[in-house]
Amino acid sequence: MSEDDPAARTGRDERARAATESADVDAEPDRSSRRVSVVGEERVRGVEVDAVTRCAHYGTDRDVVAIRVACCERFYPCHACHAAVAEHDAERWPRSSFDAPAILCGACGTVLSIETYLDCEHACPDCGHAFNPGCAAHADRYFDV
Repeated sequence: MSEDDPAARTGRDERARAATESADVDAEPDRSSRRVSVVGEERVRGVEVDAVTRCAHYGTDRDVVAIRVACCERFYPCHACHAAVAEHDAERWPRSSFDAPAILCGACGTVLSIETYLDCEHACPDCGHAFNPGCAAHADRYFDV
């Protein structure tokens, strides 16, 4: 089969999708120039987003959180990804919306409320995977804290 053969492309696409869906959180991230990755049932936009929400800007084993940004209600791994990909300025979530499901755990695909995320002690309450505690330093970029 040639590279231009539709059957070859379909097989390659299916293998790539399967690899993304079964990615190991601790494995070396696949950071092609993807601008959208699917984690659980959610689409995550950004720069070089891998299968567990790590991006070109933040790529440690604990950088497995994506945030649904208030202005567009789309998931991004970080503020820099939103700035690079979205065509508008980011808006913060108001305190009155802290019950909104806006935080995606890239390790298990669970979507947490902002309140749950801010109170979770830097680990997913569902799967226990550690989150980067350094993210607390820029929570004010996303939330009215």
